[in-house]
Amino acid sequence: MSKVSIIMPCFNDGEYIEEAIQSVFNQTYKDIELVIIDDGSDQEDTIKILDQLSGSNIKLVRSNRLRPAGARNKGITQASGKYILPLDADDKIDSDYIEKAVSIMEGDPNIGVVYCYAQLFGEKSGRWELPEYSLNTMLLDNIVFVTALFRKEDWETVGGFNTAMEHGMEDYDFWLSILEIGREIYQIPEVLFHYRIKPSSRTTEFMTNPSVVKSTYREIYYHHPRLYEKYKDQYAIALRDALIEQLFMNKALQESILILEKIKRIPILKLIIKKFIMK
Repeated sequence: MSKVSIIMPCFNDGEYIEEAIQSVFNQTYKDIELVIIDDGSDQEDTIKILDQLSGSNIKLVRSNRLRPAGARNKGITQASGKYILPLDADDKIDSDYIEKAVSIMEGDPNIGVVYCYAQLFGEKSGRWELPEYSLNTMLLDNIVFVTALFRKEDWETVGGFNTAMEHGMEDYDFWLSILEIGREIYQIPEVLFHYRIKPSSRTTEFMTNPSVVKSTYREIYYHHPRLYEKYKDQYAIALRDALIEQLFMNKALQESILILEKIKRIPILKLIIKKFIMK
């Protein structure tokens, strides 16, 4: 049995981290260690919880605001497992996630990343409606969350998570690096990961600034010239398909707006709409 190291960065996540830790030690796969990186927490409750942790399969590493990418890298350097599974301190995994992911990885040496379907909880609930995995979609955008299993040796080969990415998306950049060395990505068709939605996060802040989004994706593209050169035809076709879909969606939206504007001009319907809105 090959050891799996769960890498858990923590910055003031005392409110949630005990749930995350419990999900780790509920695993049916038992050859695991938990590496928690306290990335400069300054909340008293969080510090107290972390200081009370004990166990031969728990490592507590201290760092000073390395941010998620740097904290994960620091934790992985301390990991003794063959496989790595990042898990944020506010998320959870199902009890058989690691067992199923390791089985797939050990059954096919070409697979470099294993992930699954995901469920949302917290501020929102329901399925996380990410597209089914395909290389074409992955070339356009990230559809693989960070809580996915990979080999430590592959992390070493590609140089770890890119800590120079100021606005995040380092997990997307990392997965593209794994693809670039010839590995494949496999998606387990089951919900085995639970992603907490909070009122504010790096992702929600990132998506409010189109200039930042553009520059970040441009940076990722230029960071992987060999990958995009290898799949240039697939990438070009996928881009064209995505553009056409967007044009048709915009057209349908504009038509819906025109219909609504026409309805508003009809007196009786205008009154009904007004009453409905007031409710």
